[in-house]
Amino acid sequence: MKFTPLGEALRGIDLGTPIGDPLAVLQTHWGEIVGIALAGHTYPRAFVGGELTIVASSNGWIANLAWLEEAILKQLGVHGYEVERLIYRVGRIPGRKARGERSHAGEQSAQPMPREPRTPSKDAKEALARLRAEIEADRRAKAALGWNLCSRCGAPIAPHAGTTCVLCTLAASEQRTRTLARLLFDEPWMSFERAHVAVTGLTREDFSGVRRELLRRWGDIVNRLTRGRGAPIADRERAVALAFVALKTGRVPAELAPATLRNEFGDELYARLFGTETTR
Repeated sequence: MKFTPLGEALRGIDLGTPIGDPLAVLQTHWGEIVGIALAGHTYPRAFVGGELTIVASSNGWIANLAWLEEAILKQLGVHGYEVERLIYRVGRIPGRKARGERSHAGEQSAQPMPREPRTPSKDAKEALARLRAEIEADRRAKAALGWNLCSRCGAPIAPHAGTTCVLCTLAASEQRTRTLARLLFDEPWMSFERAHVAVTGLTREDFSGVRRELLRRWGDIVNRLTRGRGAPIADRERAVALAFVALKTGRVPAELAPATLRNEFGDELYARLFGTETTR
């Protein structure tokens, strides 16, 4: 029997990350996905059944995670992770040790490397010059590693993480949502093809998500009007009720037959909406 030398057998195999352990890879590249600032206070702790558990150093950082959740999920998808839900917990971040406590071997610090001691700046001008030099050095170091600049704000973003940073990705998504919601209120029967022309970057997934949310919100208003027997109905509430049916059916309000509206609202609410009720 011929034996292969161990060194030759292991050549080309990356032993840095456990094989078949996506969580370990995610932990290693966490800073590239969410950014250095957020990675310094958060850490992916478990990844089971499409649910990613993230620990944060405080409730304040959990609030930041929740605010950025949509963008984080998209970034995870870019990196090949099929995450359906994020779960947040307050806990200890590896590398962030308490006063007087030593780091355990094998823990990877989520904090930047400590800087060498230096003499205090003589004045504010020198302090500002040092800060600018450090920022520029950091940019050059990241550029050498293949980092790009966000196309919207110019912040450094990790390779293969898209063209915009997490914050700008979220801001653009929120802007698309607000714009589409206004369009659908004016024309609830609008198709995706028409909306896609009006809203830059809109996807079918975004379009369907906004429609579902509007149906839920407007449906709640209709239910509240149904329960408020005898209460006067405002013009905007009447407009929302009509928009709800138009969005649900995909038909222009002028084409909605009275029978369709009665079936949707019930006789009592229909009479209050389209009868002789006085608006306030």
